[in-house]
Amino acid sequence: MDSKTMNLLHKIESKYGSIVNCPEDDPDYLAIRKIYPSTGHDARVVTAEDQIYRLAHEGYSISEIVNLVSGYNGNIYNFIKQQRIGIKTVFKFRIVAPTGEIYYVRSLGHFIKVMFHYYPSVSCLTFLKARRYRVKAGIYRWKFIGNGSYYLPPYLDKPVKREGIDYYVYEED
Repeated sequence: MDSKTMNLLHKIESKYGSIVNCPEDDPDYLAIRKIYPSTGHDARVVTAEDQIYRLAHEGYSISEIVNLVSGYNGNIYNFIKQQRIGIKTVFKFRIVAPTGEIYYVRSLGHFIKVMFHYYPSVSCLTFLKARRYRVKAGIYRWKFIGNGSYYLPPYLDKPVKREGIDYYVYEED
């Protein structure tokens, strides 16, 4: 690693304690990604099965896993189903509450229904902005959600606080 990368890494660690807690939209993190783009693959991964497990653990959807792992798509999909590999929700919105809590959600309407016990007559975005919530659309995978943030998959009726990489609540069968 060169000194520029090391300086960026030290800045991230001083802000968040660890690069693991760094949000993917942080300018310093984005600068590191320009130098070292993410390929979605790790040199230590030697088999397609290992790749599938790792990508699922990091929060990639089934279709993304099928696209990232080399092999016959049907076999990859069948392996995920047969091994009952838990797939995490890929969130579409990052919401910052006026009090500073950060929420990752798939649907703004579901978030409002859960948090306010109400469905607005205006657009969900207008409703949240009127209450001083900041909303940013994007693709937010599990591996980029920081500890202490909340996530709300579509199958839960209350947000859950992330307290580690293995703290995901899966949908029950």
